[in-house]
Formats: sequence, C-alpha cells, structure tokens
Amino acid sequence: MRQIFLTQTETILLDIVIWVIIHLSIGYWTSRIPANVFNPESALFRTRKWEKDGMFYEKYFRVKAWKDHLPSGAALYEDAYEVKHIGDYSTENLRTWILESCRSEFCHYLMIIPGFFFFLWNTVNVGWIMVAYAFANNIIPIIMQRYNRPRVKKLLRYLERSKKYSRQQTVSSGEALAI
Repeated sequence: MRQIFLTQTETILLDIVIWVIIHLSIGYWTSRIPANVFNPESALFRTRKWEKDGMFYEKYFRVKAWKDHLPSGAALYEDAYEVKHIGDYSTENLRTWILESCRSEFCHYLMIIPGFFFFLWNTVNVGWIMVAYAFANNIIPIIMQRYNRPRVKKLLRYLERSKKYSRQQTVSSGEALAI
C-alpha cells in the first residue's frame, strides 16, 4: 500500500501529472505497434456470442446516443489512424479500420492497469478512486470498439461478397459474349 507520503497538494498534483503521462505514453506506444500485430479473431478481440454482434452494447449502454461525442486521441499522435469516423468505405480501409479498432481497444485495456500504482502515494480510499477512474475512463472507448467492430466486419463481408458476385457476373457476361 502507501509507500510515498506527500502533502495533499503534492499528491493531487502528482496524480494529475502521472495520469497525463500514462495516457500520453501508452497512447503513443500503442500507436507505434504495427497494425498487423492485432488479430481481430484473437481471444481478446473476438466478438462473443453474448455480445450479439455489438447489439448488447446498444441495448444496455445506448452507445448510439453518446459515441459521436467522445474525443479521439488519434489526433495527438503523428500518423495515427482515426477510428472515430470511417471516411472511406473501401474494403482495404475497412480492414485497416478493424485492425485499428483492435489497437484502440488494446490501448484502453493497458490504460486501466496503472491505476493500481496510485496506491503507492495515495490513501487506500483515494487509490480505489484512481482505479475506478482508470476503469471508467477506459471502459467507454472499449465498449465503443466492441460495439462498432462487429458492425464494420459485417459491412466488410457484405462488400466482399458484392465484389465477388460482381466479378462473377462480369466473367459470366464476358463468357456469354465470347460464345
């Protein structure tokens, strides 16, 4: 438990500075991991049956009502991919978006862990408040990724099937003309 004893003002300032450092450094570090490292079908990111392709989050958390109001951390990091809005609905971009949503989810999982270090210089009660803050501050973006990713994957499958069907029709039409 508490190992470092500071004045109340020093503790509050340290808490603020440490949270800023944690958020910025974990965000920066995860933005530098190659996107192809993240596997949307891995145990961590795979959609569970109970999530009902993300609809669990809409039903119980009303994600549609607030998801557009969340700020995005991508703007803070050079060359970071923006997952807040899908600007390009190409299959290539949707695949990239899915990987980047895994990166975002991973980043927010990591940001919860340091909350437990705040027990080193805070009282037990304040330490638990810091853990609660870490959880509350990061569970919302995690929920948003878990809500959106299955929907984008479904769109991607639809577009890929449409392209495949379109190519088959083109080939069939070409073959018919050649006869």
